[in-house]
Amino acid sequence: MRVFRFDEIDSTNSFLKRENKLENYDLAIAKNQSEGRGRRGNTWVSKEGAALFSFVLKEDSNLIMEEYRKLPLVVGVAVLRALKKFENLDYKFKWTNDIYVNDKKISGILVEKINENFIIGIGINVNNEDFGDLSSPASSMRIESGREFHIEEVVFAVVEEFKNCFKEFVDGEWKLMLNEINKANYLLDKPVTVKIIDKIIRGIGGVVLEDGTLEVAVDGIKKSFDIGEVHISFKDNQ
Repeated sequence: MRVFRFDEIDSTNSFLKRENKLENYDLAIAKNQSEGRGRRGNTWVSKEGAALFSFVLKEDSNLIMEEYRKLPLVVGVAVLRALKKFENLDYKFKWTNDIYVNDKKISGILVEKINENFIIGIGINVNNEDFGDLSSPASSMRIESGREFHIEEVVFAVVEEFKNCFKEFVDGEWKLMLNEINKANYLLDKPVTVKIIDKIIRGIGGVVLEDGTLEVAVDGIKKSFDIGEVHISFKDNQ
């Protein structure tokens, strides 16, 4: 595991994707990102004071590729567990890749694959209080707790927690992790809008199912939606 530190970079995910001969858990950390991204090309506002980092996960021969569809959820569990060690707030997991607290986004996750590597990018609002012109409310650990944190301590805690979570996942403990996700399920019983290409479906968010899909009640009928198929908005398209 190597650690690369930057005062500013386009994005930590992009840096690792450009690197040759990546090692498992190689880690890139930046104070600022000029081109921070979320899922589906969304912009992640990258202000100093946030934990902005990406790390490498090599494919595990014990897992079939289909199981890696759950990887963003495994990362989510790791972030939830790590953040609670610093401040025991009521963190929620918004399927598939966001962490919320008090109805405000505090963290985002981006998982990309290049060759035999997965690049896991995470942004966590730690000490920052400026979130730019966002369409939905955001917060930070500092705002919610009233105290400052050491950013790299947060980064390394998340990476170490992910190592534990991924081992649990490979060892067949997915159901226990899924239970954690559903206890913190931010979309449960909330009105959601599911966008599939140009089709819009409205319903009520349900549980995250064993295969990693989200259950949504549409006109009283329970349907499941896949991580790779949908973009979910809620509360007036937040």
